[in-house]
Amino acid sequence: MKYNIWNKWDPLKVCMLGNNYAPEFFNGIPDKAGDPLKRICEETLEDLEGYKKILQDFGVEVIQPELDPSERFLDNPHIYPRGPLQPRDAQLVLGNDCYITGGDHPSIAKTLCKYSPVINFSEQVYHSRAHYKIIAGADYPPYEDYKANFRNKDFFEDFVWEELSTFGACGTISSAMAFMLGTRMDVGIDTDSGEDLRDYILNLPDYLPGFKDFDINIAPIDGHTDANFHPIKPGAILSLHDVQTYSETFPGWDVCYLPDQSWDKVKDFLTVKNKNAGKWWLAGEEDNDEFTHFVESFIPNWTGMVEETIFDVNCLVIDDRHVVVNTDTPHLLNSLKERNIEPIVCPLRHRFFWDGGWHCLTLDIKRNGGQIDYGI
Repeated sequence: MKYNIWNKWDPLKVCMLGNNYAPEFFNGIPDKAGDPLKRICEETLEDLEGYKKILQDFGVEVIQPELDPSERFLDNPHIYPRGPLQPRDAQLVLGNDCYITGGDHPSIAKTLCKYSPVINFSEQVYHSRAHYKIIAGADYPPYEDYKANFRNKDFFEDFVWEELSTFGACGTISSAMAFMLGTRMDVGIDTDSGEDLRDYILNLPDYLPGFKDFDINIAPIDGHTDANFHPIKPGAILSLHDVQTYSETFPGWDVCYLPDQSWDKVKDFLTVKNKNAGKWWLAGEEDNDEFTHFVESFIPNWTGMVEETIFDVNCLVIDDRHVVVNTDTPHLLNSLKERNIEPIVCPLRHRFFWDGGWHCLTLDIKRNGGQIDYGI
């Protein structure tokens, strides 16, 4: 099998790297909005090329989703999805399987399918749950009917609707929220999520064969797991403060705590925060209301909630001696070196716009090695 991911630190051999629209995509947009967007696109593509070279220098095969270079925003405004920049957010590579969960740019799934077959996560779970319900005498509709009529409650009997709505609300899990750690899989869920989501995840081995290889550990976490903590080698973790009680979840492991972003010291960010609720920031455009209006009105799903993200944690481990980071924070670099890990600094200039670091912008496809019990 071509997919092979059992932990975060075995030597990386194949990696998907995200891609982005070219500056020309925004041709025809008024300059006040178009010029900053073109700059973001151009510099993001430059940074991706720099990152790609680093990976290739370490012998990593890099695959990337492809975009139509003739596409223009004005050809079909209002419906363009975020580009295939962050393939980790809606895909999951688990052992020897790759699951796609939908909702991401279609070029990601297309590229993964070309590499090796993938599994539709939502469809597989749906069919499995439907199988159990059919045995119990319930009449589940075809999957396509479910997707088309999910928001029409009258389409189903109440007992079927309740089951389906639970599935619809909980039906995605990705490599941004799930870490494979040998025989254990850590999954972070929002602290305000209900028991339905927790039970749903813990019961996934009943529906999907690939999950049977792991003991699932649920960690209450705000936001994506990979913006909160990151196991970088056996026995060592990068982490924010107050994420979890590591003496219980990772007994005996060395935890390097990283400081939060000091947004209160960044006056320019505080200026734009009043206009976009702290979701994104582009230095130098804080007072460009036309640009802010365009982003918030036409491409709001391209950004996240940057105020909640600590990019020092969002790194990519190439092997247990090399880690790619997107900031040159002295505390981070020194902490890695103290643990015999060489930090490789690769700039990502617009992480505060995209709300993603180098871990988000990649998807581990294949690492050398197999499943090992690390005793956690």
